[in-house]
Amino acid sequence: MRNLGLFGAVAVSLAVVGPSMSVSLNPQAMAQQVGGAVPVVFVMALVPLATIALAFIVLTRRHGTAGSLYTLVGLELGPRAGAISGLWLLTAYCAFTGLTSASFGIFTVGFVEAAFDVTIPAGITFLVMAAGLLLACVFAIRPARLAGHVLLAMEGLTMTLITITVVITFYKLVTVGGPQGQSVDFSEFSLTGVTTGALGLALTFAILSTAGFEGSAAAGEETRNPTRNVPLAILLTAILVNVFYVIVTSVAVWGFGTSSAEVQQFINSASLPGDLADMYVSVALGDLITLGGAISSLACMIAAQIAGGRIMYAFARDGLFPRRLAVLSPRWWTPVLGSTVTAVVAAAMVALSMLPTAADPFSVFELVSDYAGVMIVSAYGAACVAAAAVMWARGGRVRLASIVPMFGVVIVLIVMYFSLFPLPSGWELVAPLAGVTTVLAMVVVGLVVSGRAAARTAAS
Repeated sequence: MRNLGLFGAVAVSLAVVGPSMSVSLNPQAMAQQVGGAVPVVFVMALVPLATIALAFIVLTRRHGTAGSLYTLVGLELGPRAGAISGLWLLTAYCAFTGLTSASFGIFTVGFVEAAFDVTIPAGITFLVMAAGLLLACVFAIRPARLAGHVLLAMEGLTMTLITITVVITFYKLVTVGGPQGQSVDFSEFSLTGVTTGALGLALTFAILSTAGFEGSAAAGEETRNPTRNVPLAILLTAILVNVFYVIVTSVAVWGFGTSSAEVQQFINSASLPGDLADMYVSVALGDLITLGGAISSLACMIAAQIAGGRIMYAFARDGLFPRRLAVLSPRWWTPVLGSTVTAVVAAAMVALSMLPTAADPFSVFELVSDYAGVMIVSAYGAACVAAAAVMWARGGRVRLASIVPMFGVVIVLIVMYFSLFPLPSGWELVAPLAGVTTVLAMVVVGLVVSGRAAARTAAS
């Protein structure tokens, strides 16, 4: 049932990214590498992101599907390539669901602790994560149009609060300056002394902060005029999110300051826009933005379950997964079982991550996030190869332009390298090892299930 318009498609993509959540947590890791030059890195990341976005736009302009890369790549490179890339993307969406359940628990508990001046044990945080997964599943199984409205309201509210904070902070920096003499100074955005390795790692964080912008591709069969609206939603999401990141992190760098102590305060922030609101607006608004981080995480959970459920539905419809996953709810006409299984797999990922991290919520979030990064980057590489093949087949000037998505493949390989090396130690080694193992395992699984499906089709 095509009940999702352009704004609904944008809402799905925007929610999978979770920009309010990402801008609250990711810039700190980038600042560890490049100091106050975080906004510069986000600007630099626009080029590689544009090549990956182009790949999805090329593919979604040709096909409107529920399977995202499973169908998009499969129709261009064959069913085996489609199955492998679809499994990579499906695993990434399950991991997105898991990591956003972790951030939901962290932000919710952080809000309660700040608002009521209490200390909540880690065990309660994991119970809140589980509650978030259940609540997200309730919305994810509803019609895409209803879910799209909910997602847009959730993410839009938090982005609005952050934008208000940024505007007020910028005004105070320009007029009276910060509490320690901070001011608007573009010379603070310097890459002097930053090594190539540190810059590469920071760029990796910047690119992964936008991961999920292609989420609406999984809702192509529920979107009106999908070959127009889905590519447009992908483009609008990529632009909106990156402009948002550049503006927020620019004001945050100015607001915190760039002395060694102030940069360290930036790095140690548990919620970047929330702490900025505490410093320049009010503690109440800072607490509200922290709560907004939980709301953004919930929206991301819903969107990831929506996308994961649709990909499972497409696999099952073609006979690669159990047929029960292809049954639509007679009430909502949505793949209820697929979205539910996505949540269950996400819960299993969180539970397994508790073992090596001694059940520390922040460490669980980091581990699942790093694992998701390996999976989504692999899927993006497949999208770039498929888009290059499409453009090459057209011939003429379009064939020459196929070098752009092929450049995306090179970027994906570079991002993969910096995601894995240098290999960390301790529990942090689990994510890259598990990610590479899963990538290889999904190649085998994809070949097996697609081969069996082809054999069944030939026999029938």
